Amino acid sequence: MDRKIHMSENHKRSLSSSLIVVEKSLMELEDMMQRKSNSCCNVMSVDIDAEAITANISVIQEAKSYICRMAEKYGTSKEKLSLQRIINAKRTRIWETLTDTLSGKVKGYGTIPKKYAEEYDSDIKGLLEIINKINS
Repeated sequence: MDRKIHMSENHKRSLSSSLIVVEKSLMELEDMMQRKSNSCCNVMSVDIDAEAITANISVIQEAKSYICRMAEKYGTSKEKLSLQRIINAKRTRIWETLTDTLSGKVKGYGTIPKKYAEEYDSDIKGLLEIINKINS
């Protein structure tokens, strides 16, 4: 793939977008296969053997290298990411999710009993306070 191919900007943009999405998916898969521990809210059932995981990681790395060669060959653009913007966007999304979980907003699922509502809202707000400490 040493040869460079010049394509129209529309085609380059389309290929760039596809390669970015595929690369992100591969990176997520690789991270999941390499994760060795569970979290308090997510449990990964490792229902494939270690040999398959190792083989898959190898294939993923091969695919990522191929993507790099394609990007070079076709002169695709790279997605420019700002860590500050990502942090701010994630914090905003977390804030929206948690505020939508407050007792007054989850009435569509039934009313949370009054004896629990205050403590429940306090716990949600406590988590929000911790999340607000994440700086960009």
